[in-house]
Amino acid sequence: MSEPTTGAALTAIDPHTFREALGHHPTGVALITATLDDGEHIGMVVGTFNSVSLDPPLVAFMPDRTSRTFARLREASTFCVNVLAADQADLVTGWRGSESFAGVEWRPSPSGAPILEDSVAWIDCSYHQLVDAGDHYIVLGEVRSLDVQRPTCPLLFFQGGFGGFASSSFLAPADHDLIRAARLSEAAMEPLAALAAEESADVSLLASIGDHDVVIGTERGSATPTYFEIGLRLPHLPPVGAVHLDPADEAGLARWLDRLPRKDEASRTRCRELAERVTAQGYSLCLVGHAPDREIWQDVTRYIHGEPTPRRRRQVLSMHLDRLDYYEPDLDPDGTYDVRSITVAVPMTGAPRLAVRMSFPPAGADGRAVARWGEQVRERAAEVADLIQIRFGQDRVLG
Repeated sequence: MSEPTTGAALTAIDPHTFREALGHHPTGVALITATLDDGEHIGMVVGTFNSVSLDPPLVAFMPDRTSRTFARLREASTFCVNVLAADQADLVTGWRGSESFAGVEWRPSPSGAPILEDSVAWIDCSYHQLVDAGDHYIVLGEVRSLDVQRPTCPLLFFQGGFGGFASSSFLAPADHDLIRAARLSEAAMEPLAALAAEESADVSLLASIGDHDVVIGTERGSATPTYFEIGLRLPHLPPVGAVHLDPADEAGLARWLDRLPRKDEASRTRCRELAERVTAQGYSLCLVGHAPDREIWQDVTRYIHGEPTPRRRRQVLSMHLDRLDYYEPDLDPDGTYDVRSITVAVPMTGAPRLAVRMSFPPAGADGRAVARWGEQVRERAAEVADLIQIRFGQDRVLG
């Protein structure tokens, strides 16, 4: 049997290795809230919330000792734990402090702290004990009242990112928007098949489900093998997904940009410019760029085929950001281009939002041919809207 590890050996552990190893253990995400005596509302996102004891009823979270937000929270005698839901990741990444309460619906807990209306559960607490623990505190809270208000999948922090959890079941839960999109596709695929044959390209119908585009159907025509099989999920990581943005919805644009690293202002500015260009030209154009290295491509492939771990999500985002120059380029009529995709939103109201995507048309096209393809995809998207309206009565947005 090996000798026990000494305290001296523990101090030699590399911080990066420590975070990497512990990051593979998922933890729940919560928003700790409080209301100060002057009426100010404080909120702090934590990934360290746990139950501790049943008798007495105790819970805990572990803030950094240097956290200024926790210093403000400590000014109140009570706090409320909001257990966040899997669909609240954007709230976490976009949380900016007290002003963020203006963008969410909430009500006061029995102690007066904010309870988010869409949280899974809330636990109202008074401070029981504050324990020093290295560079963190362990905050023990005595539970005063609590309730489950939205029994859905919780938000988890895992591998440095946020995601959801679903327990195993004999039946996969049906997604209403996905089922509706599959129905709508019955009226849409004929004009897409005609375009695929006419231009020797793959043409797909996509449905925006959550923060992904899901491939609902693909008509084959490209000489380049592609991976756009039915059910494939493509994440709306900027600059991808710009076709679904409403130019008048600044909050929606901000949520989209918040999927980028907070400190990467250059990429945020560039992706905002690309979104404005997509709005102006009516489609999103992406050229074929340099191929990613083998490891990144394996991660990207596993992500889009149903293994979307946070690490792989970061790889997809990194791949996009490394290739921003290939999105929405200025076209020289006499230039030569290899097009990866042209995507146009189907002009309809209601859910789900649909888009038509042409992928890998013939390489070496000049700028005039690329612009013509853009107009053709726009025409087919409008035709899809008309056919759906005729068959299903879905209203069309006139533009």
